[in-house]
Amino acid sequence: MRRVALRESPGLVPIDLLALLALFGEATSTDHWTDTGPEFRAYAAAGAPVHILIDRHSKTAHCYTNPILPGDDPTEAYYDTDVKVDLGEPLPAPYPVLDTAPFLER
Repeated sequence: MRRVALRESPGLVPIDLLALLALFGEATSTDHWTDTGPEFRAYAAAGAPVHILIDRHSKTAHCYTNPILPGDDPTEAYYDTDVKVDLGEPLPAPYPVLDTAPFLER
């Protein structure tokens, strides 16, 4: 298994395993910087075609598609497309539309 160490992340990310996923989804934790930085770039670098992110910090939901790895540096990876909605609004995705209302704080 190939592993890529991201400079900002203390651990190694198993890139080959991430690439097997057709859809990856997560909700941001208390470590917002890691969730939207090194982890986000690792999924793009692995070529995960769809990344759904529920960003509790900004109260938005994102459907990222079209991963791009310019060159050989995984810390430069990103997603070319970002469909963004406010939590509570339906998030169109390549799969069934995601109801984001359950992610609203009550």
